[in-house]
Amino acid sequence: MKAKHVRQGKIRELLARDHIDTHEKMARALATESIEVSQSTLSKDLRELGVVRVPGPDGNFRYVSPELTVTGRDFRILERELADYVLNVDQADNIVVIKTVSGHAQSVCEAIDRMGWNELMGTLAGDNTIFALARSAEDGLCVVNRLELPGTTEPT
Repeated sequence: MKAKHVRQGKIRELLARDHIDTHEKMARALATESIEVSQSTLSKDLRELGVVRVPGPDGNFRYVSPELTVTGRDFRILERELADYVLNVDQADNIVVIKTVSGHAQSVCEAIDRMGWNELMGTLAGDNTIFALARSAEDGLCVVNRLELPGTTEPT
């Protein structure tokens, strides 16, 4: 049990300091710390720690420990809201327009707000439409990409 505790502690350290985007890179990083780990053990550790893959502003993904950002529960809620209720995401300059199933814009909007994305200045939800005001057109595109790509619910 002690080896598991040490290994998971090292995983947390590595996630806080390095940009790691694959299991292979994590295994190599652990090996440089003299910790050898199998693929299945690493997968189990990441799952137990609640580690999630999140997109960066550049669109590339990385692993993030939930305690470093918004809670893992918040990520899962947004992911579910996007999958179940979002019909379309579009952009007009720095405004992102999100169309939802009727009656669900408020819950989707709340889930987006919980992410605390720096690119967004604020959101406004009606019955089936959300207006999200981005800081710039580039930030708007980043938000659109986060909302449209699978697994993009976590902040950077």
